[in-house]
Amino acid sequence: MQLSLALARSPLESVRDALLCEFGPQRPVTRMDPISQLVKSSISGRTLDAVSWNAFLRLRAEFSCWENLARAPVAAVARIIQDVTFPEDRARHLTTALRMIEEKVGWLSLNHLKGLDVDQARWELQALPGVGVKVAACVLNFSDLAMRALVVDTHVLRVAKRISLIGAGDATQAYHTLMGLAPDTWTADDLFELHWLMKRGLGQMLCPHEGPKCGACPVKAMCAKVGVGHSADVLAWRPRG
Repeated sequence: MQLSLALARSPLESVRDALLCEFGPQRPVTRMDPISQLVKSSISGRTLDAVSWNAFLRLRAEFSCWENLARAPVAAVARIIQDVTFPEDRARHLTTALRMIEEKVGWLSLNHLKGLDVDQARWELQALPGVGVKVAACVLNFSDLAMRALVVDTHVLRVAKRISLIGAGDATQAYHTLMGLAPDTWTADDLFELHWLMKRGLGQMLCPHEGPKCGACPVKAMCAKVGVGHSADVLAWRPRG
């Protein structure tokens, strides 16, 4: 009997379940406030996690509050974060973004985003300099806003293409496609977990850019790289909208 499309599971559920069996549950232990998360995520692009975390900790040690960072000279901020990618650009964008938030809200806070629809909140963040869909999703999902947004970084983008969850396209297109595949019942913590599983577990441990460990991969049946193509649940599933 053919499976009804209405009863078909999202392929993201199959991916999540397979990776959970391999790596176990991955839930957030602590969450930063949204401004701190914005600072951290704004300096993290194309930079190793350890490097960006160290740069963030230096910023936090240097400035007693983020309001002082907003008013700091760009050159001084760039020196503190000099080992991240494009430090001058990131310092300029970050300090400008913090001042824009102060001007719009009246003080340096993003807590008002909690009262918005997730897409409205994302668009408000993406209006800030240097903030694209990835940084916006980091602020919404990783911070104590805890909103339903999937962070699509380079690892998630790469493996999502390899296992045929998405087609060609950039991170913005991937974000919308993957969010369309996410069941409505999934919470912010579920999307945090999916990000961890796809980035750390699959993307960094099993399926790096070079030398993927296909034999150990729990989702290799979905992978176009090994010549199997789409699994049955990908063919059956149709995204919402």
